[in-house]
Amino acid sequence: MKKITVKSIRTLITQEASVVHEDDSLLTVAREIIRDPKTRSVYVVNSKDKLVGIIPVIELVQYIYFDMIPQDYITYRFPLLLSGETLAKDIMLPPVYVKDDESLKSALIKMFKNNLKEIPVVDEELHVIGDLNILELIKVWVELNSNAP
Repeated sequence: MKKITVKSIRTLITQEASVVHEDDSLLTVAREIIRDPKTRSVYVVNSKDKLVGIIPVIELVQYIYFDMIPQDYITYRFPLLLSGETLAKDIMLPPVYVKDDESLKSALIKMFKNNLKEIPVVDEELHVIGDLNILELIKVWVELNSNAP
């Protein structure tokens, strides 16, 4: 397979990344996630719009439905808050990202190493400029193999 960069495929499925601010409520996070049914993660930014974390859809579901999911199936990667309103920064995972000039291989390694179905694409200042969705990886494979002899 020829060298494919993140930039060349990151808009095949998702045109706009889902972003929230670190002090946004879980309701705001949930609304942003359901705004686009293809969303697999929402990206958390600070007051300077720099990436500070990621909330995969499954993390949000585990948090909001923790009392309905058998404990054997929950992976606690965040603290369970017992009082006060939970904010995006309370359940976000550390930021993992790629840049436009990175190879598809590099993106795949980061996605699989961190068990992500979607990864943000950032510029040099860590501003989210897009994302790479697992569906885009499938689409590029289909396109490459559809044109094969």
